[in-house]
Amino acid sequence: MEALLPPFCQFSAECMARVFVYQMIMNTVRYYPIAALVFFVLWVWKKTFFSPYRIQERAVEPKRIWYEIRYSFYTLVIFVVQATLVTALAKMGYSRAYLEFGKYGPGYELFAFVLLIVWHETFFYWMHRLIHHPRLFKWIHLVHHRSTSPSPFAAYSFHPIEGFLEALYVSVFIFVVPVHPVVVVSQAFYAMIMNIAWHSGYEFFPSGWTRGRFTRWINTSTHHNMHHSHVNCNYSLYLNFWDRICGTNHPRYDEYFEAVRARARRPATGAPGAELPAA
Repeated sequence: MEALLPPFCQFSAECMARVFVYQMIMNTVRYYPIAALVFFVLWVWKKTFFSPYRIQERAVEPKRIWYEIRYSFYTLVIFVVQATLVTALAKMGYSRAYLEFGKYGPGYELFAFVLLIVWHETFFYWMHRLIHHPRLFKWIHLVHHRSTSPSPFAAYSFHPIEGFLEALYVSVFIFVVPVHPVVVVSQAFYAMIMNIAWHSGYEFFPSGWTRGRFTRWINTSTHHNMHHSHVNCNYSLYLNFWDRICGTNHPRYDEYFEAVRARARRPATGAPGAELPAA
């Protein structure tokens, strides 16, 4: 893993400490500025302009935003601890990560990237269903669901145990599938961007998206926002595959999405729009 985890050191306590600091800096610099930029543009600077695209029109208290920012930091620490441990095992030769890009022939890196997305989607759906069990929800997942109208900072607002579970898919993958670190880092960045988008509180996909032949299989910001406001539905991540075949989409998801999109056709005055469909 040395190619993407400088300094280029051999396994030792000092090496792992340096990797931890590097990972902490890189993850913090990667997450907070992007989440903050989305928040600033949509929620502050151009709030009135984008108000027709707002999914929920309820006001969010500043203390809830700070709550999300604080728990996001806890999650980043958990992510970095886990990444450091996985790196230690990789440096000792206990993973299938390799450093020669293209080692398995043309196109393999793209294949591994797509496979990692599919695995992440599958892992996330069933892990997510698990922590919605009544015995686990209040103990673990409630931290995330306190954001009933999430902001971009809710993307990483998890209980530490959930933070560990969220990152576990990568740890499992690199010990089973040959993969280059570039693929892992690229997919993790993609996952972060999508997570911030799904928690943005705004919907920009066009009307008809949830009913399109192909687009209906791709999730929307509204889909995950409904999970926060309605709780026991819409468990999937990027794709709408598992929710559809398991029947866990909210029964009024299409209607809700169209009601949100209808707001974009009214003048951007910031005035309240029509009520969204009830649960």
